[in-house]
Amino acid sequence: MEDKITLEKIQFGIQQVMSSALMEDMMYETMDDIVTRSFIKQLTFYLLGNKVHVEEYDTKKTYPATMWEELKRDFCPEWLKRKFPVRYSSDITHHKETHIHVCPHLNYKTDSAHLNFMTFDDKKLVAKKEVN
Repeated sequence: MEDKITLEKIQFGIQQVMSSALMEDMMYETMDDIVTRSFIKQLTFYLLGNKVHVEEYDTKKTYPATMWEELKRDFCPEWLKRKFPVRYSSDITHHKETHIHVCPHLNYKTDSAHLNFMTFDDKKLVAKKEVN
């Protein structure tokens, strides 16, 4: 026996508020996507931003060197692991995080509060909180 399902249309919308300063450099493009039989709407614009600091660090991941070493680690008795220690390998990954302050409603001429935000290094604030 077949069940009947009644579907309804549900309205969705997307809205983005932008200042007039953003509208000057904005590019709007519509493309047809023939694979999905739909439209792609692309809005591109530039914001004023400032790189406040760059953080670099390494992470090390250690794991058994082979599948046999993993089995030895998990299932062999301790006396056997003391005689034949588990060998490990490790990977070191370098990370670089760039912290950028962006202000979408910055008035280019006389907005000192927003300009102060754009130049404020938030890493100094985190260091100050850690001390207290």
